[in-house]
Amino acid sequence: MTTLSEGNRLGPYRIVRLLGQGGMGAVYEARQEPLDRRVALKTLHAEYAGNKDAVARFFNEAKTLSRLEHPSIVQVSDFGNAADGTAYLVMEYLHGQSLGRRLRDFKASGEQLPVVKTLQFGFQIADVLAVAHEQGIVHRDIKPDNLMLIADAVAPGGERVKLLDFGIAKLTHEGDKGGVKTATQTVMGTPSYMSPEQCAGAGGVDAKTDVYALGCVLYEILAGRPPFVAEGPGQLIGMHLFQSPPSLASLAPKVPEALAELVHRLLTKDKARRPTMSESADALGRLLSRQTGGGTVVRSRPVGSADPNVGFAAIVPTPGTTLGRSVGQQAGGAPRRTLLLGSVAVALLGGGILVASRSHSHHGTGLLPVSTPPITSNRPIIAPAIVAPPVPALPSAPTTQTPTMPVAATQPTVAEKPRATVLHPPGQNTVSRPLNRAISPKPPGASSQLPTKQPPPPKKQIGYVPL
Repeated sequence: MTTLSEGNRLGPYRIVRLLGQGGMGAVYEARQEPLDRRVALKTLHAEYAGNKDAVARFFNEAKTLSRLEHPSIVQVSDFGNAADGTAYLVMEYLHGQSLGRRLRDFKASGEQLPVVKTLQFGFQIADVLAVAHEQGIVHRDIKPDNLMLIADAVAPGGERVKLLDFGIAKLTHEGDKGGVKTATQTVMGTPSYMSPEQCAGAGGVDAKTDVYALGCVLYEILAGRPPFVAEGPGQLIGMHLFQSPPSLASLAPKVPEALAELVHRLLTKDKARRPTMSESADALGRLLSRQTGGGTVVRSRPVGSADPNVGFAAIVPTPGTTLGRSVGQQAGGAPRRTLLLGSVAVALLGGGILVASRSHSHHGTGLLPVSTPPITSNRPIIAPAIVAPPVPALPSAPTTQTPTMPVAATQPTVAEKPRATVLHPPGQNTVSRPLNRAISPKPPGASSQLPTKQPPPPKKQIGYVPL
């Protein structure tokens, strides 16, 4: 195994440093000289340069990544062979850390990733894998170290998960395999995250394999350890094939029950009973919506889909949120009930006003003028609208306090100052001459016709005294 050193060149790319390496290749930080652009450069180890299947698989990764146009998949800009025959693949350089590194740091400090952050990461992983499955691509190596976390203001929680390393991806469409064929009994993957069918051989691997691996990743985030822990890969493979993982609730009792149930569904031994990756993304989106107070979680649209509605999951807001109570929105039947009660109240009020109006009209009809004493008041004098001529007083009758007409209710009657006394020759009697008439209730048999004019307020009487 040979590695490149700082300053080495592969075509226009200058090596800066080694980022990491595996059994078949290595990844370097490099500079693309003409543009002075930082890139990640992946190479195939020299001992595999003569292996046609290995080279074909390596370049298939480049073709696969170039087909998957998605913000959560690392982008490929170039690939080829250097002058010395080294196969290389050029990808975007990512600033961040892997999910595996994040989990190791949290475990060392005794912390744990919050449930909301777990759902945000899980939803993004499921969403991008659903897009890959639509294109007939199975990753086959989903694990925390192949999930890169980078800052992204528009991603849920401000961090985007980038899916790396499609080196052992399985292409299910016959025309996409590029001459690469994996033996049926070949075991490929990372044992801690391999599905039962993957442990049994490559023949049974399909999209449900990635679903199982996602369940393993979520289990590890929530419990702080993978579903199975053993000394070697053989034991791990046996556990995946024949044992059930410990209950997530027993290791992480604070995890919401619905989330724990979903993780165990993803880890079902029978792949036919596991949900699809698209169903898993929908379920994680609904749980994320509940944890964050309701809202809509948007799914990615599959590449090449002509239906504008395909790939969008509208999450129904959970009870207890303010959604549906904003201006212009309706929340249940409350507004209709309020409108009905308001209509009844208005009808009752209108009826009461009508009855009161008729009652006042009845009391104010057919009234006879009688003499009545003035009513004292501290309010200012209000001039009458109409002044009636003086008329002789009626025969003396008991003075009664009568109800005021509705029309004159807003004009209070007040006492006036005494007028000057007029002196007459001796022998004349003193006669009381009221200048106006008051209103009294209608006697029986009187006419019910309303007076044509409003009566003026009462005035003081004028008396005559002998000289």
